[in-house]
Amino acid sequence: MKTQSSRFLFILTLAVWFGVAASGQAEEKIRGLLHNEDCWDFFKHRPLLAGRCEESLDRYLDVLAGARISALFCNVNARRTNYRSDAWAAFWDGYDPNGPDDQPFFQPIPVENRKRWRMWVHNMWLTHHEGVDYPAHVINGCRERKISPWLSLRMNDVHYNANLDHPFHDKLWRRPELFRKNHPGYFARALDYAHPEVRDHYRNLIAELLERYDPDGIELDFMREPYLFSAGEEKTGAATLTPWLGEVRKLLNAASKRRGHPVKLSVRVPSQPEIAASLGLDAPTWARQGLVNLVVACPRWQTLHFDIPLPRWRELLGDKVSLAGGLETRYQPAQDNYFRLVTPEDAAGAAMAVWSGGADAVYLFNYFQNSHPHWKPDVYRRTLRALGSLESVSQLPRRHAVTRRAMTLPGERYRPPLPPSGPQAAFNLPLGPRPPAKWTGEVILAAGDHKPKVSVNGVGAVWSRGQDGLQIYSLPLQAVAGDGRDKIEIAASNGEAFRLTRVEIRFAPPE
Repeated sequence: MKTQSSRFLFILTLAVWFGVAASGQAEEKIRGLLHNEDCWDFFKHRPLLAGRCEESLDRYLDVLAGARISALFCNVNARRTNYRSDAWAAFWDGYDPNGPDDQPFFQPIPVENRKRWRMWVHNMWLTHHEGVDYPAHVINGCRERKISPWLSLRMNDVHYNANLDHPFHDKLWRRPELFRKNHPGYFARALDYAHPEVRDHYRNLIAELLERYDPDGIELDFMREPYLFSAGEEKTGAATLTPWLGEVRKLLNAASKRRGHPVKLSVRVPSQPEIAASLGLDAPTWARQGLVNLVVACPRWQTLHFDIPLPRWRELLGDKVSLAGGLETRYQPAQDNYFRLVTPEDAAGAAMAVWSGGADAVYLFNYFQNSHPHWKPDVYRRTLRALGSLESVSQLPRRHAVTRRAMTLPGERYRPPLPPSGPQAAFNLPLGPRPPAKWTGEVILAAGDHKPKVSVNGVGAVWSRGQDGLQIYSLPLQAVAGDGRDKIEIAASNGEAFRLTRVEIRFAPPE
């Protein structure tokens, strides 16, 4: 009798599991530190040695394992693929490894850039030539290192759009009739998903990845780029994109049954829900329909955001879908002004805002061990390890800052927070939990020679010193609300307008 009961429970468990897989809902939330590795960073910084490609890739994965990332989102495409695809052209198609630097493949590239491009393409070719299937090796290597492996697809990459002869592009991206309309500039030659041919092109790649490889999930990266429809056609586009996403979900459900484990779906969308919706990226509907398991709300590359509206996202998505806040590697508080690659303190402040905002995970984009954000290896590993939880990031010095949106609503007359107009300004900036008693707090302003009055949640900050063109104030820690509802108020002491281009708050343990 006991054996029959055990067998029944086992069968019931399987039935429930397959029901979960078929519905597209994950049994557990996706948590921790999620890391996106783009399709070329591994290949583009130094020549790979013949016979050593596999070894080099393993060393690359070892660094990520040492940084204790929870999941690796391995990007396999831009406008071509970095593996030998049957559905799309590979980056090295048309390249002659024995030919000169001025071979036809490189002719559209400026002469001064050809050697760099050749190294990148040759490394991809060499990896394939040596029998290393890049996505398969990454997936297997991740599982060996206890990292969840995902494959990420860029859904409308527009790099090198000014040069349609560039070998970065495949044939589809040289057909003007498939481009978006009524949008000048950088995004004018993005593909228009209103065309079935465009949707089929991506669906074929997704189907191939699911048939050939065994990831834990597939990510559709709509932030490269989010402009999927002609200007003015976004609402109609949403009605097209959601059913198409349903087709993708069916592919993942079938893969879940073949592989014997859930294959999840993630989408990367703009940080503001209303902006995502205005572009046809209706993530709340996708969540309600059970199409997605993870939504990553994030800025574009121009600047890190310290105030992604994660509580609002949670309300819109519900509790079944995992939510991550995305970090970029560039910090530019005001347009056409000061910028820098993020420091560990910047990253810690943004990650703190993500964790204290109620997200399930922090998602890193462009945080590459070879290039961005130029941290030394020990700093890179130590910082990433700490970003993976609220408890660990709370131990790091952190910096919060007022930044701007790079994306706006159609027709919106957006005024960035910095520089403000007039002699006073107020900013809402979530500062996370109150730091320990022995820590120090500072307000840092770029305000020229002015020393305006500063308060946080009504508690005054005291001017301390001028340093490197900045005005620095001591901030009592009791000023921090602790619930993310923090307000910074700045007013000119003499009532005269002044130019304010940076507003930062820094917390640090005693030295």
